[in-house]
Amino acid sequence: MLQALRSARELSLGEARAQAAELAGTGLVGTLVEMKILGVHLRGRGIAVSIESAV
Repeated sequence: MLQALRSARELSLGEARAQAAELAGTGLVGTLVEMKILGVHLRGRGIAVSIESAV
C-alpha cells in the first residue's frame, strides 16, 4: 500500500504511512479523478478498492 500511495501521490515515506493509516480507518477524501488514479495504483498492487461518492 505504501508503494502505491508513494507512486500515485509522490509522497514521502512518512506521508504515505499517515495516508495509509487514514485509508485503513475512515478512508481518503479527494476528487473522483484523484481517487480513481489512486485506485489504479492500489489495484495494481493487489489491494481491493471501493470508491464511493460523498453526494
